[in-house]
Amino acid sequence: MTILYRDWHNVGRGDEFRVVPLGDIHLGNAACDEKLFKNTVGRIAEDDRCWWIGMGDYCEFINRSDPRFSVTALAPWVKVAHLADLAKAQRERFLDLVAPIASKCLGLVEGNHELQIQRHYERSIYLEIVAGVKEKGGFPAEHNLVLDYAGWLLLRFYRSEDRHRVSVVKLYVHHGFAGGKLAGGKALNMQRWLWTHDADLVLFGHSHNAGTQVESVESVAGNRIVHTHRVGAFSGTFLNGAEYAIQKGYFPTPQTTVEVVLRPGAEESRERLKVISGL
Repeated sequence: MTILYRDWHNVGRGDEFRVVPLGDIHLGNAACDEKLFKNTVGRIAEDDRCWWIGMGDYCEFINRSDPRFSVTALAPWVKVAHLADLAKAQRERFLDLVAPIASKCLGLVEGNHELQIQRHYERSIYLEIVAGVKEKGGFPAEHNLVLDYAGWLLLRFYRSEDRHRVSVVKLYVHHGFAGGKLAGGKALNMQRWLWTHDADLVLFGHSHNAGTQVESVESVAGNRIVHTHRVGAFSGTFLNGAEYAIQKGYFPTPQTTVEVVLRPGAEESRERLKVISGL
């Protein structure tokens, strides 16, 4: 499992940072809300203290030989010529859309739609996306953005260049695995993850819902009993009812994402990290 580190220096006690998880975009599907996605990219681009994490399922990546393929489910911009390499066309459009924020990417998760391309077509479209974001972001060759299907992302904030640390925020990022029509199973899986993973924030994608869940872990510090907040969040979707979801009777999901607000200088754990949902 991958561990990525990201550092910020000259951080003041009152400084605030924001992180937006972007996933389950399904670009190339007719039901993808590209306008909303472009607006979200613009929001990240215009804020000097806002970064993003890729949560997987960046594009639809359903080729013609896939049983789920349907011409009617293709986005209007998909042309006949694109069908020769549909995954390439979708990948290139995604990279063009995220180009304004490529340099602000903290890491990229692989989704199940990328994984299916790897399994059935022996092609890592996920690593192609990673390489494309690195190129457009101007990152050096050795800079790692790979989080695989799940990984740890440690955000380290320093008061100065001499590495006097303010705090570390530990993120566990997972494309997700919890499905179902109702919220109960998803909430229970998130609760288990928060109780078994020592992370300040757990991020799940895949299930297309957006929301937050807060748990508390009790421990002892010196002669004090302390409660540490752990926050879980589902990263939402930009997809509005794909054909295969309708056929399975899935309920409509809101097209929305969440935004993580970080205040690394705050003394209390509950003040260092907050999640705003339903954006």
